[in-house]
Amino acid sequence: MPAPIKISVTEKDWIKFYLQESYDVTINDRFSCVKLNSAILEKSHKNISESTLRRLFDLMKNTNAFSRFILNDVASAVGFKDWEEFKIHVLKFDTNVINQNIQNYLRKLPNSNTVILQTIKYLPIETWVGAYQFQQIVSAAILNRDFELIGDIIKLPFDINNKLNYEHLVIGFQSFYFQSIGGDQELINFIHSRISSSILLQKCLLQAYVDEKHISGFFGKWIEAITQNTLPDLLLFKYLVLCQKYFIDNNTSQAKSYLQKALKESKEQIEIHPILKARIGVWSLILSPETTTLHNYFNTLVKPFDKADFVVIASRLMWMHSNEEKPILFLNNINLEEFPTVKDFFQKGRYNVLLLTLSINYLLQEDTENAKKYYCLCNVTDFAYDIVNIDFYLPWIEKLKMCI
Repeated sequence: MPAPIKISVTEKDWIKFYLQESYDVTINDRFSCVKLNSAILEKSHKNISESTLRRLFDLMKNTNAFSRFILNDVASAVGFKDWEEFKIHVLKFDTNVINQNIQNYLRKLPNSNTVILQTIKYLPIETWVGAYQFQQIVSAAILNRDFELIGDIIKLPFDINNKLNYEHLVIGFQSFYFQSIGGDQELINFIHSRISSSILLQKCLLQAYVDEKHISGFFGKWIEAITQNTLPDLLLFKYLVLCQKYFIDNNTSQAKSYLQKALKESKEQIEIHPILKARIGVWSLILSPETTTLHNYFNTLVKPFDKADFVVIASRLMWMHSNEEKPILFLNNINLEEFPTVKDFFQKGRYNVLLLTLSINYLLQEDTENAKKYYCLCNVTDFAYDIVNIDFYLPWIEKLKMCI
């Protein structure tokens, strides 16, 4: 039988940090280890017992030595191939080394471009630390006007089908969005020239930062550059955003034309995202007008956050683009008891926008008691992705404050 492997204090600290980040658990007692065991089993299909976790993190007597099998499972649970790969990461790419590489890159020292690109390849993107380190490097590349490095970054084979990777890459790419709304024309043009061929930009920038204020500006320009379904629903997404763009531009005939393209494209889709269902339903209501599509799509939804995403986008579009702001009846079908008590960072943001939407709807019904109730439940500083459309909600927040 192979001898147990001793683990260092540094290795223990890092693996604890990554587990806490990946599974939103503070490891400090037996209960937290039970919770972590369940979370790992659910997400990574690794059964690391509660007692093993307690020994690993000094919550019970241990020798700081563990079997390779256990350590491989622990490393795998936070995205590494095995314990050896994790150890190499700790040795070569701890925070101090990464910060030093970023500093050298910002100072434009010789060979720093090559080193910083290698640094990105080893970042633990599935953790928040890795996400913010990635964001810092992207921001540094923009500051250096280093479009060669940015081009290399968007070619890297990140696993965007991994939920944690995707959410953290979205955070990493937010500098592209903020620089663009700030009028960085060189960056806007660079993204325009690459977005039709970069799935990474399409998924983590274009579909994640749908800023309705800029649909007639840089965002519409990026959308129009898309020519094919490099992602399953990309053309459907394009047609619906352009439908909105031309409606905003008072070109109703073009808006209707893109709605028809969207309806045709939707028939080719095996599955349609709830947000796209909402967009199809609302524009069918506004431009046709008919309500069947909107209600039928809502009735197909089962998962609570699918319903939340649907009603949030549908309500905002209807209140923005209909002739009058009026209550939306199907919002009364939302049951908050369906939502999980424990929510991750992005779920909290989506839930807060839902609460605010329900509060606005009650205000439009002149039901100030429920409007106040749902507004008080909402954290208006945490909207996750929908922060890009905060300008729509700010006047409503001011009105709701008067109900308190």
